[in-house]
Amino acid sequence: MTALAPAQRAVPKKILFPLLFIPVFLGGVDSTLFNANAYDLPVLDDSWRLWFIDGYSIALAASVVLGSRLGARIGPGATLTMGLAVFAVAGASPALLDSPEAWTAARFVQGFGYALIISSVASAVGSLPHTSERALGYSLWILSFSMGAGSGPLVGRAFVDAGAYTLLFWLPAVVALLCGSLVWLLLRGINLGHASSTKIDVASSVLALLGFGLFVGGLQSHGGMIARLLATAAGCVILTFFCLRQGRSPDPLVDIRMLSFSRVGVCAFAFTFAAGCYTGSIFLLSAKADSLVALLPVAALALWVSLGGFVLNKLRMRLLPVQVFQVSMALCALGLAVAAFFNPWLAGFLIGLGVGIAYAAGDVYLLGSVAPKDVARAGALQETSIAVGAAMGVAGFGGLFASTGSVTMTFAITAVVMGAVTWTCRYNRGVLTA
Repeated sequence: MTALAPAQRAVPKKILFPLLFIPVFLGGVDSTLFNANAYDLPVLDDSWRLWFIDGYSIALAASVVLGSRLGARIGPGATLTMGLAVFAVAGASPALLDSPEAWTAARFVQGFGYALIISSVASAVGSLPHTSERALGYSLWILSFSMGAGSGPLVGRAFVDAGAYTLLFWLPAVVALLCGSLVWLLLRGINLGHASSTKIDVASSVLALLGFGLFVGGLQSHGGMIARLLATAAGCVILTFFCLRQGRSPDPLVDIRMLSFSRVGVCAFAFTFAAGCYTGSIFLLSAKADSLVALLPVAALALWVSLGGFVLNKLRMRLLPVQVFQVSMALCALGLAVAAFFNPWLAGFLIGLGVGIAYAAGDVYLLGSVAPKDVARAGALQETSIAVGAAMGVAGFGGLFASTGSVTMTFAITAVVMGAVTWTCRYNRGVLTA
């Protein structure tokens, strides 16, 4: 682990932690705010709705590692300030714009801002000098994001029902600007004492953005079938070039050489599908919610994720690591099936618990199964996997929903997919440690 210069240790935790985790809370709110209310925003139509939601996650997935390199170069305090400024300006822009294209472009930019935020928080928390401080920091991180994600649907519906949807853009922007000002005043001197790398590979980031954007675009519902197939194929080709470039680089942004399915790969695999199940379920459960009360199961789903760490500690004493992942994926699959045919409250509990276990287990086993010198690269792989899964979840669930026209059918199909993922995990042959 990298260590922070003495400047960070002089910052009291009662100041440092709020300034780190208020932005994380905002990101949690934003992760569900528009998933749950996109159908009620007047500017968006069917051809742009999924792009508006996914633009944020696509930019985040393509630039989160680039943001960590920038943080290593100029310091997490300065990078956090920059990320909050970008997040605020881009987040408020739709309130002044009136076209779906402009709204979607703003979401892409906002996703880049949140990439700077999340990479700065990861650098600051991961570089705290004491294990107990890092453990507290990671717990507060999960709690802050979960509370924000649980609040997003309710806040969004309340403002939409009141006819004040523009406040969904203005209020987070104001909070982000205030927080950014305090970060600049109090934390701008924080720098990493040393970093594994400060190289900024812009070309690889551009390839990731284009490739992933085209690939996800092909999964979505708008456009003709031929155009979508071509977009997916082009995305695959560009992502292949990205992977080849990373595989040959002595200092890759994302070290794909770590993706041996027998060890680290199964953790990234679980991260991706858990994140996709999470964001897709929120989007789909919200599609049939027509009131604030109907959104309560969606809000609760996000909160159940925070139980994952507690349940993981119980499961680790009884099951092998890969079996823990299988339990988490099976809970997601069961939750999707329950959402299709039974109670949304029970479905939300099962999905949220499964996702929470996958997140907690992936974090423990991914970072615990690599050498200390590889922890930073494993962390970058973890953040990228979650962001990739989040974007693909909305696109995949949304595309299926548009094709079938049935929430029940979409949940049933995705339950089968998650069941297959559960079965696939059994082929792990490596030894995962914590």
